[in-house]
Amino acid sequence: MKTVKNVCIVIGLFLLSQISMTTFGLVKYYYLEAGESYIPSLVSYGLIALVLINIGLTIWIAKKLRLASFTFDWSTKRNWLWIVGAFVLGRIIAIVGTLFLQANTGQQTTANDAALNNIFSGENPLLIFLLIAVAAPVMEEIVFRGGIIGLLFKKYQIAGIIVSISLFGLAHTATSWIEFAIYALIGLLMALVYVKTKRLEAAIAVHFLNNVIGAIAMMFL
Repeated sequence: MKTVKNVCIVIGLFLLSQISMTTFGLVKYYYLEAGESYIPSLVSYGLIALVLINIGLTIWIAKKLRLASFTFDWSTKRNWLWIVGAFVLGRIIAIVGTLFLQANTGQQTTANDAALNNIFSGENPLLIFLLIAVAAPVMEEIVFRGGIIGLLFKKYQIAGIIVSISLFGLAHTATSWIEFAIYALIGLLMALVYVKTKRLEAAIAVHFLNNVIGAIAMMFL
């Protein structure tokens, strides 16, 4: 029964983590269908409020489940060495993987990144930053690392890591094995940081550093 309960918790966390992005996507689609290129400013502010509430609620639940404490004692020299090392390796994987993707498929970027660039084009910079650089790292790590590795597979971490990175790759709508490998390997780095530091916040920091580059590019380019 405990396993069933934990599966339900992880599924619930995943569904909760999708509220902000799904709502944004539906709102964007509505205005595109109405002939508008961008979401009106007032609606964007409402979406920003929703994102902040979604992040706060997910963090609160994660703390209640003891998946993370979200205190600042995670910020140690040792943990930052893991974070920076994983971030650098992640950038290498992303760059080499993208070059390999371009050479083998002709795609300039992954399908996930292309979709994000398209849907966020011209939108409120703060909304873009919150969704890509803050909400995604916080909520995805709570689900894929905290929920799957730390809760569902607490006693079987290797199995948890395999399931976590596999689902992480699939969740990023990979359309080829190359795209899947890129996201799975980046997910593996964050999983290793989580396991080695025993702090979910460290994995979130790696994810944030990885996503903030794309968020800034979408905001200003």
